Amino acid sequence: MNNSIQVYNDKGKRVDQKNGHVNAKNSTILECGLNSKLPNGTYRIQWKAVSNDGHPVQGVIPFQIGSDSAVQDGTAIEAKSEGYTPQSDLIIIRWLQYFSNASYIGALFFLLLILQKDLVQNGYVKKAFKKILNYSLLLLFLSIIVSLPLMASIELTTSWKQVLNIETLKDMITNSAYGKTWLIQVGGLILLLIFTYLLHVKSKSLLYWISFIIGVGLILTKALTSHAASTTNVLLTVGMDFLHLLSASIWIGSLVVFVALLPLSRKVDTKNHYLEMIRRFSKWGIIILLVLTATGIFGSLLYIPSLRSLITTDYGRTLLGKVILLVIMIIFAAVNFTKGKRKSEKGVSPSLWGELLAGIIVLVLSVILTNLPTAMTSPGPIKESKTVNQGSKITFEATPNVIGKNTFAIDLKDRNGQPMKNIEQVVLTFTCQEMDMGEDTKTLLKVKEGKYEGMGMNFNMAGNWNVHVHVLTKDFETLDTDFKVMVGSQ
Repeated sequence: MNNSIQVYNDKGKRVDQKNGHVNAKNSTILECGLNSKLPNGTYRIQWKAVSNDGHPVQGVIPFQIGSDSAVQDGTAIEAKSEGYTPQSDLIIIRWLQYFSNASYIGALFFLLLILQKDLVQNGYVKKAFKKILNYSLLLLFLSIIVSLPLMASIELTTSWKQVLNIETLKDMITNSAYGKTWLIQVGGLILLLIFTYLLHVKSKSLLYWISFIIGVGLILTKALTSHAASTTNVLLTVGMDFLHLLSASIWIGSLVVFVALLPLSRKVDTKNHYLEMIRRFSKWGIIILLVLTATGIFGSLLYIPSLRSLITTDYGRTLLGKVILLVIMIIFAAVNFTKGKRKSEKGVSPSLWGELLAGIIVLVLSVILTNLPTAMTSPGPIKESKTVNQGSKITFEATPNVIGKNTFAIDLKDRNGQPMKNIEQVVLTFTCQEMDMGEDTKTLLKVKEGKYEGMGMNFNMAGNWNVHVHVLTKDFETLDTDFKVMVGSQ
């Protein structure tokens, strides 16, 4: 839905055959035909697509026919790629979905595994759980229903008013990956409505477990529309993202229950029961924390190419904020665990509220993270060194390390750390690792002894590249090595 590709020359004239389409055998490829006998010069590809994880992205990819003159005289077109920046409507709706789903499964988790049997029939407890389940289900229903027109407005880059019609919404359901996921969510929602009604009528353990499993299934559908869905190893990444979301949901949902049941901590006959619930949950809390940590580290390694990108990209800064808040939650959790262990209810209320509020903000940041381009789109300049031929050192630099125009530099040092002087030629060979695009070469020019530079548009696709460095000395000796480069799109 809403995929397009167009090609223009440096005068702004369209030079493709206006037959842009998604490749029939590979849905990750947009292709179109070009007019015959295009003259030498600089061209730009303007593209727009919806990724596998349901996020709209668009950009410009420059390329050349002929020599590097367009790059050298400064007329080269800058490459750029833009992802969707989360707006207030998406943040609010997605947060409601995350929070309501977390509250629902957190309440059922609490009922099944934490709550003592002698409190199950307590009037206040029954009323509190009924309210949590009903309100959570209501918010979950609303957030899922309005998610369809929300995504339609995002993909079509238009207003809600323009998409609130049967034809557009039907097209969204039938012709987009998100539409199919949305239908699954609606199906799960209908089942939840039925089983929630049944468990209010017949309070049976089996009904609670079925409702819990359906709620967990809705968490899985969120993982299917996250960044994990756009990776090559979908099973692993979606699985890890699902575990991350599930553990966070159980933690935050259980905190909602603890806050709702706070009055029990102030009554003589139920105070010990409340503190015992804290101790019981703490055992599960350790498991939840371990899962969150392991899956969080996995995701960071997958989407954060360098420590630098934690500071220089929106994704990295948002992730850093989320980590800081999780640390705050852990501190509050440790305080609550200590109070439960010592059977002291003093100060439990503010620390529980603090932990829950931190968790609520974490969910907001999670929504933003899920809808931001990952830091892999902007890994930043690369500078790496390798030692070859018994001590000689080759340092490769690429700046800014994005698709399109880049400055390449090679620094050569001998085994004594001195600039190498006896150099005849330095040639770079570029090979894309994502798809077969052949090889592209670039001969660098001498700047000073041991320093060679050049500018070119050799990175014409984001992703993994291999750069082979070939150095020929005047004595016809060679130095060869390879550098693995992650090229950004913006």
